[in-house]
Amino acid sequence: RTAQRFHLSAQGLFTSVGDVGGTGYAFSRSSMSAYCLGDYAEALRLARAGYEAFNSVNHRWGVISALCRLGFAAAALGDVEAARRDLGRALELAERGQAQSLVLHALSGLGVLLARQGNDARAAELLIATLEHPGMPATYRMVAQPTLDAIEARLAPEALEAARKAAASADLETLVDAVLRDLAT
Repeated sequence: RTAQRFHLSAQGLFTSVGDVGGTGYAFSRSSMSAYCLGDYAEALRLARAGYEAFNSVNHRWGVISALCRLGFAAAALGDVEAARRDLGRALELAERGQAQSLVLHALSGLGVLLARQGNDARAAELLIATLEHPGMPATYRMVAQPTLDAIEARLAPEALEAARKAAASADLETLVDAVLRDLAT
């Protein structure tokens, strides 16, 4: 809650000086805090505000990160269509822009969505591959790690081991291609 208060305080400061990009970051980061606290409706509201700020100044990195946050919140709220749309768009834009950390963030969001849809085996594979990737920032990891922890607690040991082997054998480019193909169907 402290982080969220600081983000929202920063948002006020950025707004007061007309820094739209900074305002977008404050909203977007606050969205992650709300998500981690389990306030998914607030996470969605803040992610939307961040997206609108970033989009208004054509801040590509910010738009992609806000799309990820929109997707995580939508998945948590059970809006599968919106989550697939936002996370899929984030993945496409991140891949095109060669923004590896955002590629990993979007993929982990899609793993969370798969878990919420009951596809634990595929979710585990995707989450293990992204969360154990050396390019995954700690701030993005903390958003998806609780879902992987829950899957590991309920998945049969053989299924978990199979997911670990599949994740270890998949390179990031192949994983992105497979996920984008899945999203297109």
